[in-house]
Amino acid sequence: MTGPAAPPDAAEISALIARMRRLPDAGVRQAGRAGLAAFQNARKDLLARIQAGHGPDDQPGDPVD
Repeated sequence: MTGPAAPPDAAEISALIARMRRLPDAGVRQAGRAGLAAFQNARKDLLARIQAGHGPDDQPGDPVD
């Protein structure tokens, strides 16, 4: 059994942002549906991991523990 996924580190977030920036350069048409779907899945996973690291009462701007 595996535990919860680790929250993403800054390098992983930066890599996803760089990947996002390359999509328009390559053109979504050239990236293809599979490339776009892969990016969207990676983005969804990263955002879920960020959210999982926060409690339900956390609000933007709250200090980090």
